[in-house]
Amino acid sequence: MAIKSGDFVLIDYLLKVNETGEIFDVTMEDQAKENNAYAHDQIYEPRLVAVGQGWTIKGIDEALIGMEEGTEKEFEIPPEKAFGERDPAKVRIVPARDLTRQGVTPKAGARIEVGGSLATIRSVGSGRVTIDFNHPLAGRAMLAKIYVRKVIEDQVEKIRELIHRRVRNVPKEKFLIARIGNIITIEMPEESFVLEDIQFAKKGLAREISKYFPEATSVQFIETYVLKSPKPEA
Repeated sequence: MAIKSGDFVLIDYLLKVNETGEIFDVTMEDQAKENNAYAHDQIYEPRLVAVGQGWTIKGIDEALIGMEEGTEKEFEIPPEKAFGERDPAKVRIVPARDLTRQGVTPKAGARIEVGGSLATIRSVGSGRVTIDFNHPLAGRAMLAKIYVRKVIEDQVEKIRELIHRRVRNVPKEKFLIARIGNIITIEMPEESFVLEDIQFAKKGLAREISKYFPEATSVQFIETYVLKSPKPEA
């Protein structure tokens, strides 16, 4: 069945800068090692995409339409459908002291946060710093290879993958999901209780469930603390 907008799919991909061949992102461990882009702290596995919802760059989003489970595609993505064209208006010159007051040591090439937005320091000199709010790959064409691993249709499985998208460090099989009428319950595994930003993850998940499962009226996150193991009956 051909993929359409709104479908939930698991994909693997390899994304390179067309001009240099540099790997920007890859989800497959073997491909990362083969291209000398392996990172020990990265989790290599297929990624969830809700097609047409802006979860990935526009070029990949559009390429998925019409593909089928088990197929692959290799193609070039122009800048406007990757990370956008470079905008000179996003390059600014600020006093170096403005950054040092925020605890930032100006250094060319550094990625910093200014006013809630990420920027790259392009140059430092004479008490002034040139910062660029364009994406580092703005204006660059990309080469992409994508593999459609699975099209997800079961609603509980969709919710499980939504959880895994936000909580990657806990095996997704440990979350027990049930749907009773319009109420969705998610029993949390104990190792998820104290994860950093777990409350933020739960709020984000609740918003996604409300959006993609409009018939749901509430979602309950259940945390059970086992105080002692039950004694076996005589």
